Amino acid sequence: MAYTPPSPDSVNFNFTGIYTPPAGDDVDILFGTIPQVTVLNVSRTTIYDASVQPGFNTTTIKWTSDVLGPYQIEVGGEEATEGYVVASGTAIPGITMENLIDDADIEAVTSFSGTGTYEFNIYVKSSDNIWNSTDR
Repeated sequence: MAYTPPSPDSVNFNFTGIYTPPAGDDVDILFGTIPQVTVLNVSRTTIYDASVQPGFNTTTIKWTSDVLGPYQIEVGGEEATEGYVVASGTAIPGITMENLIDDADIEAVTSFSGTGTYEFNIYVKSSDNIWNSTDR
């Protein structure tokens, strides 16, 4: 199916012959909206007193998106849907989203190995069915 860009954009090229991409070439050409996610704040709350309660440990992530769409916060993985989902919902453009991630959610990740550093990836899918990516 041919791509016709919206006005006033245009595509003007002619290709003849055979194209063989070089080994290792990893080029993604996406036509559509790629969501932009901005992390505003990440904070950690740890309250622990074994004599009172086992503990309350959470990570708070505040972020915004420039598009409306479903979101997922994942631990691990390289792209959307490859990691372990610890939070999901609908992103609203320009509104500060706040997610509380409990330690129990992190401990449920198959790659969890105890004390260490764990990376959260925030993904939002645009109306063009494109997830933002950690490498863009």
